[in-house]
Amino acid sequence: MDGRGVLSVSVLRWDRAPEPTDWGKVGSPYKYAAQRKVAFAGYASIGSDHAVVQATCNTRNAYMSVEVDFWGDRVENTPTGYKKLQRFLNSFVPEETKKFGCTH
Repeated sequence: MDGRGVLSVSVLRWDRAPEPTDWGKVGSPYKYAAQRKVAFAGYASIGSDHAVVQATCNTRNAYMSVEVDFWGDRVENTPTGYKKLQRFLNSFVPEETKKFGCTH
């Protein structure tokens, strides 16, 4: 490893109901970002190099937010480049929601 980062992830659990969000606008500052379907309960705005996720917990009074930044030569700045982050999130987010007691 040469010491350069390629992925940064922030995971937060909130013990309150989520604020209403316009998921069509969340990703507007990021390249090729749009609301995308995910394989877990929740919402996501995913682009080629950035993602914002709200994962639904088993209780209405809790949720988790995940923010991901992806950079370097592995980023595909194309209209379908978001698929790399989407695959990562579909695997990573359910593991994290279980680890933090959000889902079973």
